[in-house]
Amino acid sequence: MAIGLINKRTRYEPSLPAGCEREKRGTSRLWLFIALAGALVFSGCITAPKNKSSKLKVDAPSAWKSAETAGDFQPQNWISDFNDPQLVKLIEEALAHNYNLEAAESRLASQIAGSRFAGSAVWPTLTVSANENRNRRNNASGINQTPTSETFAINGRFNWELDLWGKVRNGYRGDLADIQSAQADYAGVRLSIAARTAQSWYSAIEARQQYDLALRTSEALESSAVIVEENFKRGIARALDVRLVRANVASNRSTLETRLRTRDSSVRLLETLLGRYPENELKVATDLPEISGPVPAGLPSEMLLRRPDVVSVERTLAANEQRKFETSKARIPSINLNLNRGTNVRDFDDVFEFMDFRVWSQSLNIAQTIFQGGRLKANYRRAKANYETSVANYSNTVLNAFREVENALNNQLSYDRDYDLQKIAADESIAAEELAWEEYGRGLSDITTALDAVRRSITAQRALIQVSNQRVQSRIDLYLSLGGGFDFEPETEN
Repeated sequence: MAIGLINKRTRYEPSLPAGCEREKRGTSRLWLFIALAGALVFSGCITAPKNKSSKLKVDAPSAWKSAETAGDFQPQNWISDFNDPQLVKLIEEALAHNYNLEAAESRLASQIAGSRFAGSAVWPTLTVSANENRNRRNNASGINQTPTSETFAINGRFNWELDLWGKVRNGYRGDLADIQSAQADYAGVRLSIAARTAQSWYSAIEARQQYDLALRTSEALESSAVIVEENFKRGIARALDVRLVRANVASNRSTLETRLRTRDSSVRLLETLLGRYPENELKVATDLPEISGPVPAGLPSEMLLRRPDVVSVERTLAANEQRKFETSKARIPSINLNLNRGTNVRDFDDVFEFMDFRVWSQSLNIAQTIFQGGRLKANYRRAKANYETSVANYSNTVLNAFREVENALNNQLSYDRDYDLQKIAADESIAAEELAWEEYGRGLSDITTALDAVRRSITAQRALIQVSNQRVQSRIDLYLSLGGGFDFEPETEN
């Protein structure tokens, strides 16, 4: 009887009843479906931990104690409060070109990438591999060689830790909280750079005003010195008068040089914040902004949800709490599901015949660590200590934030009173200086009285310029301590 040719794609497999084959396939597909559905359900519903303000050891007051600040705080209005269009342009430039902010943005991107890398453990892993194997061996005699054996394979592997106890989810939620903490840190850097730009801008204006005052004073003293020397030549003034006025002229010229250095360095500092080369070319305004009225500070509890450094430490606390849960659950048995599907053939043409030449395996593994030298217990204790440290850091940060706000509110009222008093002192000193020179010209007083009046006038005017800037700086500090924002902030991808 003739023997028919065997089709090369025919392979011997133990025969199973059709119903059993369908049942086996259905069971395998059911396992895969359960695994995929479980992965989507468990990972899709994971969110960042809730706010941990309840962990605070510091009681938030119902209202600020330092001043009457009725009304809601408007964090987006702090820049417009100064009514300074040039300040807005400078802050926009600083946020676009400041290198410290660029570095902070890169750190944020690195933190997000690192947290998402660690958080990928919550998802199943699916790998696909392809390989070709060739081998040839000596036979038992060691003289002849066997024919070359060649196999081709394609395999897909599905692996997933069944997170029944929530350990992996705790780690992932901790990673999400870490991302939020990094975002708060970045927002804090942006706010800090904006505030430093505003403070440097107004400090540069003060430096210019101080220089202009020294220049006017120097010119006035030089004019007075000319008059005194002419009077000395005519025998009206004494030699002592000449020497005293010359000493004052030289001293004021020295002060003028000091003011010039301060003015130039303040401009260069501002240019550096803007990302420019510090060439001292920035045009500085001549007047400080006029500010009036108190700033509505809102409620202390609202500040906790808005101020970047407070939000950052609160999110760090939330992350460390999840790490504590994660390390605690690491002592519970872990369950892993493994599914493998693929082909393994000797003919490359058959490598994609997934139905006819399939190979597969599936396993469900349960593992429990019995002994690791106390590693798991020590890891849990470390996570618990980190959590307790975060609670203390959070409370301390909030307490310092309250102190900064209370100081800023108190300083606002104090600088307002100080400004009014220094303005009176400056006006009276200027009038006294004019009167002293007039009396000296009429011979009713000596040169020392006139020069003393000049010194008092200069001191009062310098103090007025200084307190005017301090009043503005304190206003910026108040907005910074309350957690102000930006009304021109560009939209960014979350």
